[in-house]
Amino acid sequence: MAATRVVLRQARREDAPRLHELHTAAVRSLCAPYYSPEIIDGWLHNRNPNGYLSPIERGAIFVAEENARVVGFGETAPGAIVAVYVDPSLTLHGVGSAILRRAIEVARRNHHGPIRVKSTLNASGF
Repeated sequence: MAATRVVLRQARREDAPRLHELHTAAVRSLCAPYYSPEIIDGWLHNRNPNGYLSPIERGAIFVAEENARVVGFGETAPGAIVAVYVDPSLTLHGVGSAILRRAIEVARRNHHGPIRVKSTLNASGF
């Protein structure tokens, strides 16, 4: 697949609804072959756009934009990659790889030692 051109930037408060939309779409679409609907529903239960505001304010979330549209996001903490989510229609286009590279870079700041990454089954090869 051809690589998609993305721009990475820090997330802003107004991105929260789109982050929620992307997160939900990615989990429902990409995890469905690996997890039961009950598990997926449990992961997404009580999620809403406001849940992204605190990590946005801490500077822990950044977004990937293509043509000024948010198409993915990553969340980090020192020594850990918390999340990498991509619009399901753009998997295998380089968006997730760009997010992961930035996430590793950010997670290494002020941290010495290995970087922790937890993955769902569908993303373990990624």
